[in-house]
Amino acid sequence: MSRLGIILGLVGLLLGLTLPGRAVADESLWDPTLPKVLSAGAPGDPIAIANASLQATNVATQTTLDLGRKFLSSLGIGGSPTTVAPGRRVYGRQAIEYVIRRAGSQIGVPYSWGGGSLTGPSRGVDGGADTVGFDCSGLTRYAFAGVGVLLPRYSGDQYTAGRQVPPSEAKRGDLLFWGPGGSQHEALYLGGGQMLEAQQTGVPVKISPVRTSGMTPYVTRIIES
Repeated sequence: MSRLGIILGLVGLLLGLTLPGRAVADESLWDPTLPKVLSAGAPGDPIAIANASLQATNVATQTTLDLGRKFLSSLGIGGSPTTVAPGRRVYGRQAIEYVIRRAGSQIGVPYSWGGGSLTGPSRGVDGGADTVGFDCSGLTRYAFAGVGVLLPRYSGDQYTAGRQVPPSEAKRGDLLFWGPGGSQHEALYLGGGQMLEAQQTGVPVKISPVRTSGMTPYVTRIIES
């Protein structure tokens, strides 16, 4: 769960997992992800903060459920994703490929610090306020929402949102991370030493060779194949 103490809804697909994340601010060339600020647009008043956070959670959960239903429908499966306990995971190669296609559809979209919603690119914050696009965790969150998985908004929280495996065992669709606790950057592994990422300001969403320098000890598997 988020270290903010706010539960952002556990939405799953076919035995799914979901938790909420985005990374701490960083001044390096890696993605300068957002600090964990418990404001939710309602600074100063703890009750207002809680209410605003709950409202945002409900909207995000419903949006992800709707996207998950559409994905299931595309497979000819009725019903809807199921809310489950932490630790459960999504199963299915079709889901992995859909996640990759959804992320890949955004290649060329600008990088925007704090940008990216469950349904597409959005304006970021601070340096990204004038740019519609994605940052690293916004892109991965968007990609997995397409199969009914609501990931955290902070990259550091996404790092612990699934099963952690050694990089040598990475599979297509796993999440790669850099920096302490995955706090600096993340990308979607495509296999064959390639990854899809929203890297930094001025660089649009792209496919890159995997960079091993600074990588975390584990990669994170959200969907089991």
